[in-house]
Amino acid sequence: MSAGAGQRGGEGLHEVMGKASAGAFRKYLDTRAVTPARYILEQGAQWLLGWLPGPVGMLARKLAYGPLLHPSSASPVSESGVEFLHMNNIRLGHSVYIDRLSRLHASRAAIELGDCTRVMRGAYLCSYVSNARAGEGIRTGARCWVGVNAVLASGQGGLVLGDDVLIGPQAVLVTGDHDFSRLDIPATQRDYTGKKIAVGDNVWIGAGAVILGGVSVGSNAVVAAGAVVTRDVAAATVVGGVPAKAIKTLQL
Repeated sequence: MSAGAGQRGGEGLHEVMGKASAGAFRKYLDTRAVTPARYILEQGAQWLLGWLPGPVGMLARKLAYGPLLHPSSASPVSESGVEFLHMNNIRLGHSVYIDRLSRLHASRAAIELGDCTRVMRGAYLCSYVSNARAGEGIRTGARCWVGVNAVLASGQGGLVLGDDVLIGPQAVLVTGDHDFSRLDIPATQRDYTGKKIAVGDNVWIGAGAVILGGVSVGSNAVVAAGAVVTRDVAAATVVGGVPAKAIKTLQL
């Protein structure tokens, strides 16, 4: 769960952390499904089938998970150990593949993956944050690649990838931030807000790169491994460093 977790009714992180007993259990259910009944359906299917290895497991999950996802979603090819939360608001295109131990954690802000997108081992896609807003989740274009242990997070602002985007291992794209200027209150009580990240077509984001909220990355750009991107990246430009700066312009 993201550091801004807590969604319903404008609830903040400090309120979530302060709950106990029955309140804590209900909040646990809220983080995982839209209703307790949906929690039983969604998690029941995953408890029964999520561990099955090989082609048999992939086929069983494809058949069982499809009806639990968003009505306009296709059924994914998912390996064992994949976890889906708030399945009703996860919308997958055709021929989407999700590798082992990945987690897709939606909320009222949807997660939408375009046709032929690949989510590799251990990747974490999360739209469950404080005050999540419909329409400001995660959306990828077609044929995107989300690398091993990469993190994509947006429940506010929106995180949008174009077509044919490559995201390297352990890259992090996060729209959210906390109001760190408020030193008079604990960190868990500071406002959580998100700013949009927009990535164009044919962009390569290198291993370990970080892209923060409020940034646009133009089509055909390259973000070097380990770069921290805090401002817009022009199309067909290579950026690198901390903070990232333009290194060269590519010829179209």
